[in-house]
Amino acid sequence: MSKSNTFHSENLPKRFLCLYGLYSLLNMLSFLFGYYLLPEGFMRGTPQFEMGRLVSSFSSFWSQFGLLLLFNLGIAFTLCVLANLQQVYGIPMGSIVLVILGITSGLIAGTNSFSASDLKQFNALDGTALGMSIGGVEMIAYVLAVSATFNIGVANYTLRQWKGEKIKTWREIRLCTSEIIFLCLGIILLIVAAYRETKMTMP
Repeated sequence: MSKSNTFHSENLPKRFLCLYGLYSLLNMLSFLFGYYLLPEGFMRGTPQFEMGRLVSSFSSFWSQFGLLLLFNLGIAFTLCVLANLQQVYGIPMGSIVLVILGITSGLIAGTNSFSASDLKQFNALDGTALGMSIGGVEMIAYVLAVSATFNIGVANYTLRQWKGEKIKTWREIRLCTSEIIFLCLGIILLIVAAYRETKMTMP
């Protein structure tokens, strides 16, 4: 294993925990902000809400399941990875994606803006378990994707270098074994979360 790959492997758990901590903090703060200061349903009409409504409109289990995978795995997960190809002042853009996800998911939950369910129909225990086994699992998968690809950046942008400073070439992008495992684990978690969500929304 090369020296750079050893460095990546040793820092991967710390990288994951820091990113997940950042997401969790923003998610909690935005949830409380939405719950206490915003009207119920405030986030309805957002892309996440419309996507959820589109998924729940399908009557077939496999249609819903496939569409969830298309969005969660084919779009969101891929976006988390590809965003890390670019850096701004040395900060991989995948971490910015997590910041946006942390804020929006907290606001959606805090304002009860889900398209397929009403949180008021669940008690606190059931609602918490449901949220952790679907949305919580999805977010862990996205954090796994960002932390595993944190160092794949090929360009860094600043105000002085708006065209971007080349960091590495595409051929120099390498993932160590543990980073590949993190990516595969993220994919598995998204499949599990999509299955759980489809079962919940089906009558």
